[in-house]
Amino acid sequence: MRLFWLVLLFSYQGHALAHSWPGFAKQQSCLELYPDYQQLVDDIRQQTPWYKLDHWLAPWLLPEQQFETTQQQLDCAQLEYQSDNFLVQAWGLQPKTSQTKKWPVIIYNRGGNSALGRLDFVSVLRQLSPLAQQGFIVLASQYRGSVPQDQQTYGKDQFGGADVNDIHQLIELAKKLPAADADNIFLYGISRGGMMSYLTARQRDDIRAMAITGAPTDLITELPRLPEMEIIFRSLIPNYDQNKQQELQQRSVLYWAEELPESLPILLIYGGEDQRVHPDNSKRLAAKLTELHRPVKLIEFADADHLLTDYKEQERQAMLHWFRQHQHSSQKPVAAP
Repeated sequence: MRLFWLVLLFSYQGHALAHSWPGFAKQQSCLELYPDYQQLVDDIRQQTPWYKLDHWLAPWLLPEQQFETTQQQLDCAQLEYQSDNFLVQAWGLQPKTSQTKKWPVIIYNRGGNSALGRLDFVSVLRQLSPLAQQGFIVLASQYRGSVPQDQQTYGKDQFGGADVNDIHQLIELAKKLPAADADNIFLYGISRGGMMSYLTARQRDDIRAMAITGAPTDLITELPRLPEMEIIFRSLIPNYDQNKQQELQQRSVLYWAEELPESLPILLIYGGEDQRVHPDNSKRLAAKLTELHRPVKLIEFADADHLLTDYKEQERQAMLHWFRQHQHSSQKPVAAP
């Protein structure tokens, strides 16, 4: 009898999940991935060599309270969706509620390239779950090429080329979610994800506001500062050696900032001690947007690094305030029940 109820429970969860994320090719509940916190800790330890400090400190480094809150308050899923002829992996979170309610949507664009910077479940707990808890649906693409050992199925990262389509497709899927407020779609980009956000917004008129942290805005001036990046550019950007200047400008918003939607509010956040993306990137774009009379706000954390490691909560609150300030309609997002 006990087995019967367990089977019934998981069948119901799978059925409910299928309705939570319509349009996605594959979906698996985070509850199925990690039924309990100890399994998450054990999994991290299996993936981390025993001689590394993270192996032994896993229970202290992983946010147990956030794990419990995510499982109790949010529908969380690992997703796959079609983009062009490829499968693209993603994560999705939305508040659980018994009410018929529409939630604004944050499209989170990660940093990194190919498999580097992929969002795992710990990243979801730390970066995405706190956003969904504040009354947002959160979707985060891994981009094509995040499974480099299977490019036929999952494609190849182009670092701001055809992979921008992956964000466009995710936005269209987001609009079809039953609980999504399609009039309130926001972009939140970190590092390379900021570049992806600019490229996406350039081609759309349905983004309500953007928040960007530590993103390159001029790859041509950045390259001499970090010449090792040319190895990545050459391996990912199609026709890089033949059209270097053109391809870098195409990925650099400073060269076409006037093509962004005129009314799009943009929040720029950066660390004054950023060693990966020079602070001038954010400053120059803010100056350019101001010159164009565009709605822009610039926030500096003077002693912060590239990822704002010691200022994550301040960054999050600034971003959420920006989105709430520019949300369309009188219904403001509240903390998820």
